[in-house]
Amino acid sequence: MEVLGFSFNAIAPVLFAVALGWLIAWRKDINERDIGVLNKLCFRYLLSLHIFNSTLSIDYYAEFNLKLLLFTAGSIFLTASLAWIIFTATIKEPARRCIFIVSAFRSNNIIYALPLAVNLFGESGTKAAAMLVPVTIILFNLFTVIAMVYHSHLLLSPEEASPLDGALKRTVLDIGKNPLIIGSVLGIVLSVCHIDLPLFLSNGIRSVALTGTPISLVLLGAQIDLRTLAHHIVPVFKACMLRLVIVPGIMLPLIIGLGFRGPELGALMVVFGAPCAVTNLVMARNYQMDPAFAAQTVYLSTVLSMLTMFGIISVLRVLGLF
Repeated sequence: MEVLGFSFNAIAPVLFAVALGWLIAWRKDINERDIGVLNKLCFRYLLSLHIFNSTLSIDYYAEFNLKLLLFTAGSIFLTASLAWIIFTATIKEPARRCIFIVSAFRSNNIIYALPLAVNLFGESGTKAAAMLVPVTIILFNLFTVIAMVYHSHLLLSPEEASPLDGALKRTVLDIGKNPLIIGSVLGIVLSVCHIDLPLFLSNGIRSVALTGTPISLVLLGAQIDLRTLAHHIVPVFKACMLRLVIVPGIMLPLIIGLGFRGPELGALMVVFGAPCAVTNLVMARNYQMDPAFAAQTVYLSTVLSMLTMFGIISVLRVLGLF
């Protein structure tokens, strides 16, 4: 019972926020335009301040973990490469194949990692998750654009020029302008240089930063549309199982075998076990990569993740790793 209680207390706040968002949308108390505006607010300001506040609290001279960063980067690259090879050989339709590839390596890490870290380990537990933010943002965006651009090119007629070079340049610029990256870098620089913010500013940032992840989770729930899941349910379910069961089932034993424990294990658990990123849907729309299918994988994986994350946390707790 202790294990179940621990796992439930970790996942229940996330479930509550997502369910509240779904209820708000179901009651039509929020519309798509409101969701778009609030998503921008969270992305540009609230989550960025949360990341800034979390990275600022890290003592990089004492807590910097090169092993964690290198393992995360290498694992994302390996997962993306293997998914590309496997699905190129097994899925003929380029758009559908692209969504499977991206679903394999890209998780909703930012929105999931920080609240789960707090629920599992307290505020101090967010440090490992925050340390991974720059790595995951850069690699997720870079590999997703490569996959999307390549597969969109396969849908072009032979005389049309490839958009690869221009898209990659735009991606590099977008990463440099990404508010989450800017927040991470500023937090790291101030921490490394031992620059303390004035108390009024530190307290103000902390109070605003606390709103970032709850509002993001509510908005995630508000975007869930279960009515669309009747279409292509079998391939959608397969993509969700890939993201929620197969990838963490392969990665977690490796992570545990390499000695990651506590907050580090929790951060990696989310990177490789969280549902499909909402950004997958946005980018699928931009590159015409079967956006309806991408939306369904995001919706269903978000719902199912409440069960799979509960199960993963319970198993890790039984093993004494949390």
